[in-house]
Amino acid sequence: MTSFYNLLVSLEEKLGRVLLPVDHTAVEPARLILSSAAFLELTRSVASEIFLENACKTREDPVTLYPTLDAIGRIKKDHRSREALDLVAADFLEQIGAAAIQVLTHEACDNSNLAPLSRSRSQREFART
Repeated sequence: MTSFYNLLVSLEEKLGRVLLPVDHTAVEPARLILSSAAFLELTRSVASEIFLENACKTREDPVTLYPTLDAIGRIKKDHRSREALDLVAADFLEQIGAAAIQVLTHEACDNSNLAPLSRSRSQREFART
């Protein structure tokens, strides 16, 4: 499973260090985003919401797709309702969501590909007995 920290590192790789710079030494979820981020408060709030929505206790705890997308959607809705979301920031949130889907869906596909192999192996072992 992808950890919270590894998700942020993957997002940094996909979106670029200007938009989502990760502090690899930080422990707190909001502090994992460097102050040089283009949308600092927005990016830190996304990181904090993903952390909370996935019930993480540490940066190494696993995250999954739907709670992550729920967190991003909630941030977008909250900012839109306060009229604090311009077009560029909305697009940035969409990019984070799309990148999260790529990272977390790829993992889910990898895990689902393993399941049939292990079942086949157990079925073969059963057939031998």
